[in-house]
Amino acid sequence: MNPLVFPADKRETIMNSIVKIQYKKSKEEIPIVKKELIFETSKYSSNKESLWHLVINDIIVRKSSDYLITYMCNVCHANSVIGTTHMLRKIRNGNPRCVDCSMKEHNSTPGHNKVNPENHVIKEILSKEQYHEKSIEEFETYSDLYKNAYYLSHLTEEDYNRIRKNIISFGNDKYTDLDNYDFWSIYKVNNQMRFSSVLYDKVNKTIFKANQTIISCDSCEKQWRCKSLESFKNDYKLLCRDCKLCNRIFKIRPIKNINNQTILYQSKLELKFINWCSNNNVLVTNGPNVDYFFNGKDRKYKVDFQIGNVLIETKDFHIWHRNQVDSGMWQSKVDAVNKYIKENNLYKYFFITPQNWNQMMKELGNYLQL
Repeated sequence: MNPLVFPADKRETIMNSIVKIQYKKSKEEIPIVKKELIFETSKYSSNKESLWHLVINDIIVRKSSDYLITYMCNVCHANSVIGTTHMLRKIRNGNPRCVDCSMKEHNSTPGHNKVNPENHVIKEILSKEQYHEKSIEEFETYSDLYKNAYYLSHLTEEDYNRIRKNIISFGNDKYTDLDNYDFWSIYKVNNQMRFSSVLYDKVNKTIFKANQTIISCDSCEKQWRCKSLESFKNDYKLLCRDCKLCNRIFKIRPIKNINNQTILYQSKLELKFINWCSNNNVLVTNGPNVDYFFNGKDRKYKVDFQIGNVLIETKDFHIWHRNQVDSGMWQSKVDAVNKYIKENNLYKYFFITPQNWNQMMKELGNYLQL
């Protein structure tokens, strides 16, 4: 037997509670042929302290390993999904409980502690649903001032249902079975906040926070990651950072093309061009983002539209466009687009203004054989 391998009661219990390991991104399951614990000094440790390590199939699991680990809590027997950092911390601390059971052990929620006939305080193990009900009961005992202040910064169930259609996943793609999750706006926690909102996994009987959420933008339909859902408490539309900035400054709006796909427009000239495409049964889509370099910085130029192998920019001569022409920024964009067209075997870049509208529409129509 390897002298570095030690049978350790609690740590072995934690190791044996592992029921499944998956790759984090693909969710592909890794067959567990062998698992063991070793106790050795890490070469990265500054004080040469020895640590417990988890070894799966003769490969040491690191904090940076791209795995999701499913384990069964030895108290409530519910399955929980965690990352490698959390699992290694559990093993090194010898904590076989899931997060919720650990929290309940130190919680003083009314009804959680019971007094038996001999006047000894004993712990009552509550299910997640029972604990949720107890949380609501205690929340209702607080003043209206506290409850109103709480909901100023926390989502209600109604708020969650409003933005539910935009949610792709939670935990940076860790939790993806959205139909299996219930949103609970009230759940007692053991800190100065007293209560928080959580998601309840009805299949695995576990709870988790609605953090690191992947959201779909209402405007451009691009997916991005937000830290917390609470930031959308009072938002009618869920917009990514780019669309939020552009919507405040340039009033960008969405519209559908002939295939019912969302495309974006800003000016009346752009809307006029989209309507021209629809009236002529031409499929127009959002243009690409083209990388360019100007004034010592890497930048991106978003071309307005694309039709097949043709790029289209519609531009009125606003003051900011004239400033870009004067500074040389516009020429850097044009050079980058021409390079993009050559590299991607596209046909042409059309630059349309109110002054050359008729000429450009005729030329584009001839190319599209309208």
